[in-house]
Amino acid sequence: MSSTITYPTIRRDTTVVDSYGNNTVSVNDAYRWLEDPDSDETVKFVSEQNAISQDYLNKIPYRNKFFEHLKEVFNIPKFSCPSKQPNGKYYYFMNTGLQNQDVYYELDSLSKSTDESQVFLDPNTFSKDGTVAIQSLSFSFDGKTLCYSVSDAGSDWSTVYFMDVASREKLDDVIIRTKFASLRWTADNRGIFYATYAGALDGDNSTDDSKKPQTEAGIEVKRTDVQEVYFHRLGTPRSSDVCVARCVDELSEHFFSITTSDDGQYLIASISKGTLRENQLWILPLTKKSDSIVEQPNWTKLIENMDFVYEFVTSEGDLVYLRTNAQADKFRLITINVKTKEIKEVIKESSTDILEDVTRVYDKYFVVRYLSHVKSILYLHEMESGQQVRKFDLPIGNISVWGDQFESEIFVRLESFLSPTTIYMCNLADSLDASLHVFKRIEFQGVDLTSLTTEQVFVDSNGLDSSHPVKVPMFLVHRKNLQKNAQNPTSIYVYGGFSIPTKPFFSIAALLWIHHFDGIFVVTNVRGGAEYGEVWHKDGYKSKKRNTYLDLCACTEWLISNKYTQPEKISIMGGSNGGLTVAACANMRPDLFGCTVIQVGVLDLYRYHKFTIGYYWCGEYGNPDIPEEFEWIKSISPLHNIPNNPKSYPAILITTADHDDRVVPGHSFKYIAQLQHQLSETMNRLGRPLIIRIDVRAGHGAGKPTVKRIEELSDTYSFISYALGAQWHD
Repeated sequence: MSSTITYPTIRRDTTVVDSYGNNTVSVNDAYRWLEDPDSDETVKFVSEQNAISQDYLNKIPYRNKFFEHLKEVFNIPKFSCPSKQPNGKYYYFMNTGLQNQDVYYELDSLSKSTDESQVFLDPNTFSKDGTVAIQSLSFSFDGKTLCYSVSDAGSDWSTVYFMDVASREKLDDVIIRTKFASLRWTADNRGIFYATYAGALDGDNSTDDSKKPQTEAGIEVKRTDVQEVYFHRLGTPRSSDVCVARCVDELSEHFFSITTSDDGQYLIASISKGTLRENQLWILPLTKKSDSIVEQPNWTKLIENMDFVYEFVTSEGDLVYLRTNAQADKFRLITINVKTKEIKEVIKESSTDILEDVTRVYDKYFVVRYLSHVKSILYLHEMESGQQVRKFDLPIGNISVWGDQFESEIFVRLESFLSPTTIYMCNLADSLDASLHVFKRIEFQGVDLTSLTTEQVFVDSNGLDSSHPVKVPMFLVHRKNLQKNAQNPTSIYVYGGFSIPTKPFFSIAALLWIHHFDGIFVVTNVRGGAEYGEVWHKDGYKSKKRNTYLDLCACTEWLISNKYTQPEKISIMGGSNGGLTVAACANMRPDLFGCTVIQVGVLDLYRYHKFTIGYYWCGEYGNPDIPEEFEWIKSISPLHNIPNNPKSYPAILITTADHDDRVVPGHSFKYIAQLQHQLSETMNRLGRPLIIRIDVRAGHGAGKPTVKRIEELSDTYSFISYALGAQWHD
């Protein structure tokens, strides 16, 4: 690959200077003006950058062929895990293949085929361009009413609507301007609890979602500070909703996640410091009539500190069941008596595996999911004794479960790198040992999966402390006949943050890339995620964040030393926090990679906390306004650590969206501007591009229309292949 690009001249403002670290460090923020996504100057910048990237991508000879083949093989049904609702019917999302948004279906009985199911809610009818999506939904306790939230162009802001299930008619109630709504019903079916932010309706008294204060051209980037939880009673206006919790005073910058117990007896609030998992736990007893909700609800503070994770599972009378890592690094299940606060252990900590999820089913049982070296294992336990009853016989992969304490049926969804979605069903009323049978299996014909293999290896990484090296899991997907000749194009995917594990997933685009370019697709499970619980997370956050990047470099070096590939043949890719991960590694070790794809990345760590909900991430990265924590940040912030005159630097593709109001596009705009200013001559000499692909009417990723996803995936893998000099094979 060779490339000489004439980059536009981007205005630098040398008058914008900020001070950090007790005023010991002065930083010129030359592209501050790019933080305003709606200014004429930014609009011009976006147009010029898209012209450059499209011109470059248009020159890739196999780009259109990859797009057409991906579109062809993408056209297969895709199913979510079904759920049974109180009306006795079954509901699930399905996409027939190329629909822009997944459609919500209703199935009367399991005796019927899914081919006989009925469309219940179709978001493809919500907009002409397919950019309006269902964000969340919740049935009332009696199953007669559905509430669902809808977002526009990928925004985190949403509008809540209500529907009569039998007639499928919309009700008059509309709740506009919610965010991370956590929709939960009261037991009398007359109202819901939901979350939003203070001032969400300022300057707008309209009930028309189309008139909310967001323009079609751009997004809101201002910080949303005070989260609030409200109660809305059906048939009343939004203005009469009652606030039952507010993050102010000692809870400033905290986050409420709410749920209700299965029997409607309690409203449970988990309060955390931003995105950190350690939490307080509050309980609000609910009477049978929602009219009793008052301005000052009587919360019981069940857990008052934030030293450990306490995740609500279910309740039984005065007992609340919680998954926790208190005195159990790998998590255990306990009960707490709401009245006496007495704690008892139900399921003890495993010596080897992470207790990842507990679901109550069939009144007195738990389906328990463990994570064992990034692979799911499923068991059935008795609720009262905690004793294991059975292990479910399932293939290796990533498992998700639906179950309900009032139902004997459970659904299990499984997928892995080489196995598309399979949904199993089991009825415990038949027998506790009743076998799982296939409810729905997705057939994939686009690539011969039998010619491929997955291997898992464990890589030694010294990280920041060579006296305590760790084993980093890594998955490799490739052809069975792969030759270890150091010539294989290799695409590494990474996330590494926020206590989120990267488990096996089925990627049609990655498989197609292996097929056409004889590539290796790699997933690294670096520190910062939750592959081994909070211990693994905390070894890769705050002052130890560099461990995440050192782990990725160690994995890359392992691939090289074991003759799978070489630096010029390696691409690293990640989104959001993963975008930060790969951008930081490109700066730290530009000699180690031939290509870097940065998707909606957090790239300006000096100012990330000043936009939308970015301040929630201070617990992960550190607060740049605190001198000690600024020291952690200044060595990793991608915008501020681009090397000067490097001998080598990877080709760069940045992808972002003009409506991303989680990681605002200003991150990507400022970063590409600085890259082009600082490295354009170097990169033209190396024949490697610095380009950004800016999507329109799209957000952080959720709800992105299928056609936009296919276009972006095609451009991404075409860019990677071209940058690595990979050869196309039909």
